[in-house]
Amino acid sequence: MQSYCVRGDAGFRSGGTVMVKELHNIISEHMNTNRNTYFFLLISFIFGVITGAFTVNGLSAMQRDELSNYLHGFLQLFGNQNFNSGELFSAGLIENLKMIGLLWVLGVTVIGIPFIYMIVCVRGFVTGFTSGFVISALGMKGMLLTGFALFPKEVIIIPCMIGIGVNGINFSMRLAKNRAVAEPQKPGLKSAFLSYCLVSLLFTCLAMAGIMVDAYITPVLIRMIAPMVAM
Repeated sequence: MQSYCVRGDAGFRSGGTVMVKELHNIISEHMNTNRNTYFFLLISFIFGVITGAFTVNGLSAMQRDELSNYLHGFLQLFGNQNFNSGELFSAGLIENLKMIGLLWVLGVTVIGIPFIYMIVCVRGFVTGFTSGFVISALGMKGMLLTGFALFPKEVIIIPCMIGIGVNGINFSMRLAKNRAVAEPQKPGLKSAFLSYCLVSLLFTCLAMAGIMVDAYITPVLIRMIAPMVAM
């Protein structure tokens, strides 16, 4: 009986290893096939980050003071009050699913490609403006806060958003090409749509890890450094 359990456990671990390798191969093949699209979407995101960071310099003194007071108040509140991680997870899930859903919808439209680039750029703008203002207001402490509060989730969620955008661009281009295709050849579009949905679902599941980090780990990290940063 013990030998059977050991073999079963070994078989389970072996099967899990195979699944991880299969998932790794799927993602690697997807990224290699769409290398150029990933590059241009990444450039779009970086452009948004740079624009957002430079926009901080255009704020008036009154706007800077208001945002700075809000930031310090937030840090003091965060350091003294307990937050419900479940509520944070729900809020983050709703916020990110809205953007993921919008990217998915744009992917099933022929005219969605420029809007996908625009959304990724806007997401970069928000990231750049937030991190840029925090660093501008707090200096080196702001870099520490940005590293603890933004980086852990962004390093997971942003690649997933870009992956969903690439997937949407590919399917949107496929739709445009199939408009001129004869009816007997269109069943191939159904399998392409299924693949589109599955890949989008895969990236969404991966993004969930970033949302969980933001809800359950980031608050702990911020609470640890809040007293030092808010000084």
